[in-house]
Amino acid sequence: MKELLGILAASAIAFTGSASAAGWPEKPIKLVVPFKAGGTSDQVGRVLQAGIQENKILDQPITIVNVGGHFSIGARRVKEATPDGYEFLLIHIALMGGEGTGALDFGWRDFKPVAGLGEFCIAPMVRKDSGINSMAELLAKAKDEPDTLIFGANLGAINHLAGLMIQESNPGSKFRFVQIGGGTANYTALTGAQTNTTVLSGAEVVQFTQLPDGSDNPESQIKPLAYSGAERFSGMPNIPTLKELGYDVQFCINSWVFAPKDAPAEAVEGMANALEKSAQTDRYKAFIKKKGFSDNFLKGDALQASMQMTWDAIEPIAKLAKKK
Repeated sequence: MKELLGILAASAIAFTGSASAAGWPEKPIKLVVPFKAGGTSDQVGRVLQAGIQENKILDQPITIVNVGGHFSIGARRVKEATPDGYEFLLIHIALMGGEGTGALDFGWRDFKPVAGLGEFCIAPMVRKDSGINSMAELLAKAKDEPDTLIFGANLGAINHLAGLMIQESNPGSKFRFVQIGGGTANYTALTGAQTNTTVLSGAEVVQFTQLPDGSDNPESQIKPLAYSGAERFSGMPNIPTLKELGYDVQFCINSWVFAPKDAPAEAVEGMANALEKSAQTDRYKAFIKKKGFSDNFLKGDALQASMQMTWDAIEPIAKLAKKK
């Protein structure tokens, strides 16, 4: 009888679908995105938030908190937050880039890793009226007129690191990197002629160049020149990869969720489980398919090992950025 009651109790818990650890959450949760609304990280956060709320995965709501400006502002906010398990950070390799370049006086090991989300890749681009129609033309101009092409970036973050990798793929080329911000801010700066070039994620390219039905938006003012993935992105199949064009560049990024270093284990585990359940929903799977993300959710030891491998690969690039 005791065994039967135990089985029934376990079945009842599984049926509820709740990812909450015992006693958590008891109040609303904040997920800080250290970029303006509309960028890749914001899109990822909001689709995960929606999956959790629509499926009642947690008993309390999650609020997305966008913190614009340099990503260090939002990252520091979570690092210094009260470690009670109710404030988390959604960021990507920028956290490692910031540490490696010296843009931050803290790094990824000053947080507690919660979850790793699908990988995304980026696309270098220019305005349609730039007169530049290919990567060869862009890099030739950067070589013939060094330091004149203004490259919009979030210094130390993915767009800065990606820009450096692209620049170094063509010896002699040199961009002038300026602090702009994340994807949305760089799109605005590029279309407003404040910059000459930048990189955006595949998700941002789709958002800024296509209509909801997937057709090209005739009012779009930007054009991608290449894609940094191992294969072409289904969202823009006519755009070649950098490898196809002869540039030894492949640059793709995982999104990560962190908690303050001393956050309670039950909150970290509960949030990880909630995000994992949300990543299994049809909404999320449709989102990553459309945006060209890989479907690889990580937590626990697998997440820690993956992050260490990423740091080992990105640290040399970050040091290059520091020299610039």
